[in-house]
Amino acid sequence: MDLRAENITKFLYSPSLFYAVRKAIGVLLPVVIFLGVFQKHNEGMAFAAGALCIALIDQPGGTKKSRFNEMLAGLIMGNLAALITGLINPYPPLVLIVICAQVFFFSMLSVYGVRGGFIGFSCMLIMMLTLSTPLTSEQALSHIQYTLLGSVSYFLFSIISSYIFRFREERQTLADALYATADYMKARADLYDTAKDLDDCYRQLTPKMVSMTNRHQTARDVVLRNLPEGKYRHDRQRIILWNIFIDMIALLDTLVATQTDYVRLRERFRDHDILLFMRDTLFKQSRTLNRTALSLSRNRPVDYRNSVKAELRAIEFEIEQLRNNGLPKEDPETYALAVQILRRMRNANRFINRIADNLRENTQIEPLNTLRRDHSLIQFQTSQEIRLDKLRRNLNMESAIFRYALRVTLAVFLVLLTINLAPLLYSDSATIRALTNHSYWIVITILIIMRPGFALTRQRTEKRLTGTILGCAITLLLFLLTDNAAILFIIMLLAMVLGNAFVATNYRLGSTYITIYVLIGFYFLTPSVLFIIGERALDTALACLIAFGCSFVFPWWEKQQILKLARKTIQANHDYLQNAMLYAQSSQQQGNREKDPSPADNIFFFSTQLARKNLHNAYSEFADSVSRMLNEPKSKQIHIRPLNKLLVQNDTVGSEINSLIPYLASLPETPPKMQQSLDYIEAMLDENRTEVPDPPSQIETDGEYSNLAFPLKQMQKAVENIRKQAVELGLMPAIEKSQNKEADSPVPTQEHGDKPDISLTTQEHGNEAVKQTL
Repeated sequence: MDLRAENITKFLYSPSLFYAVRKAIGVLLPVVIFLGVFQKHNEGMAFAAGALCIALIDQPGGTKKSRFNEMLAGLIMGNLAALITGLINPYPPLVLIVICAQVFFFSMLSVYGVRGGFIGFSCMLIMMLTLSTPLTSEQALSHIQYTLLGSVSYFLFSIISSYIFRFREERQTLADALYATADYMKARADLYDTAKDLDDCYRQLTPKMVSMTNRHQTARDVVLRNLPEGKYRHDRQRIILWNIFIDMIALLDTLVATQTDYVRLRERFRDHDILLFMRDTLFKQSRTLNRTALSLSRNRPVDYRNSVKAELRAIEFEIEQLRNNGLPKEDPETYALAVQILRRMRNANRFINRIADNLRENTQIEPLNTLRRDHSLIQFQTSQEIRLDKLRRNLNMESAIFRYALRVTLAVFLVLLTINLAPLLYSDSATIRALTNHSYWIVITILIIMRPGFALTRQRTEKRLTGTILGCAITLLLFLLTDNAAILFIIMLLAMVLGNAFVATNYRLGSTYITIYVLIGFYFLTPSVLFIIGERALDTALACLIAFGCSFVFPWWEKQQILKLARKTIQANHDYLQNAMLYAQSSQQQGNREKDPSPADNIFFFSTQLARKNLHNAYSEFADSVSRMLNEPKSKQIHIRPLNKLLVQNDTVGSEINSLIPYLASLPETPPKMQQSLDYIEAMLDENRTEVPDPPSQIETDGEYSNLAFPLKQMQKAVENIRKQAVELGLMPAIEKSQNKEADSPVPTQEHGDKPDISLTTQEHGNEAVKQTL
């Protein structure tokens, strides 16, 4: 299949398009009925407003239960806000106070995360749409009835359609995680390409990592809440999803099983074909995974084969040549690294083939049972407890959300004050009256683009402005080409679907489509469409200017939280190492009693998995914060170099723990010197320790211990750098010199640690493949 055609097919079967179509049907169909059949304009618009606000909460991600609760909360609070707004609408002095109070409260709902932000925005939107409709107190009650009816209708429509298409949603959600995994693998392939700048490769890898992590969590919520139980008619689909999810996670664990020094690889093999073969292997594997995800989303058998045997054999041949040329003696660590990469790529190929095998025709599917599918898995799911105490604790200037709520409230206050004063000061101006008819566009645009962080607000401001201007230009051209109502309605419907589909992934393009369908919608309501287009562009420009200006009032810069996130990442690494050591020790004891112990029977296994998941979340927050700070004014950036080093070294430690523990768990016991080294590493990561045991000058390297020596040396050097940077930043106390006199013992270490291998994986609950990584 052609790549462009494949991308189109991929989009057609994506969760974002599925939800966008559902929203378009749920919102527009009732409007068509009200306007086309009953000719009730005001009632139809009120109904659409209620449905639209609940549709905004109906986003991909999360569980069905969480979406049910979120939409229900939005339905109740949104219509209550609409009722209050409708009742005070005839009293302008009250409008400013009540609206600003509601804006502040609903903005504060962002303390509950992204989903809380959706609820708050939907409530503010229905409030502003109600405010834009002139109503008496009696009319307000009737208006709210239709708004409530619209909210309830979409709420029921979403629940029913979600149940009918539940398996489609689950397949598409997991396929979306596979797409993200394939994109991540493709980005990692560029790290082996010496023709590409390594810094650029890392910059492109970071957003892929964050996107993959979020989509894996969404897939985890879906899979773990619908486990195969063997007694339902559709249990085969549950088994397929379970097996694919487990193998997908095992695939990533294999790819990032140890830290890779790409600087050393590039310097040593700059003109060598081995890096080309490694790059091509990852690229072809990502391609196979991408096509497998496409088959999953379409619910069709896999009919695509793409073997990497030739590349793997070529890598093996090149390594053999290097061995014959004396590389193991000349540079043993680089040679060991090349062998590790070959092994990881072989294992990755096996997992990709197993994922595809689950989707082939006439295959017997059995659930992978290396882990218990019980209630302990609930710890790995997304949970968001709604407590008023959390809202109360954020009512201070130390909270980013509190400052954000103040900024949004100030911006809305300025707009509403101007709207109320302008007609009084220019009562004879028809232009002023016309421009204020749709002034709520300014408020809604401000609510859309303002975000707690300066960098995000600036990015959304620029994208919203350019998207709106482009949408206005396209709409103007469209009206010059045709005035056929049927054609325009079809285009409006397509624009609404595409706008909702792209707004989360490509905000500029999504804004363009949203502008088109809004302007065409007004074409059916007012004859002065050219004036509406100009007003839309002007209102958006004013909103962007106000939002950007208010970003400097009560600002929240990343420097105000980034050190906390750095400390949190170090603590998460320490917790992961502690749990991993307990798991390894208990596995050694269990292995001495049982011939083939299963990780599922080890009480420390889930705590280790959960600690690793928490580490990945903490690392992702830290990396994202560093990225955002780099987009802020330079005067607001702090400790860029030390924080980048902390980012790099924490990634190294987490990756090496992931590589080291499976080997330790398979040994009869941990060798004494290695245990001493682990104790030293653990103590260096402990922020409560000022004295640490001395590291060993030598560790065991005989036989199978040679596989453990390199990760331990890497970890030892990394934790020393972490401690050094953390002490300089005031995150950890200094180590007393007398207790660490051997810390500078000469050991072979990674010399090029300034380049991070950003490899964020997520956590799961195992299968046969997990035995190799945990």
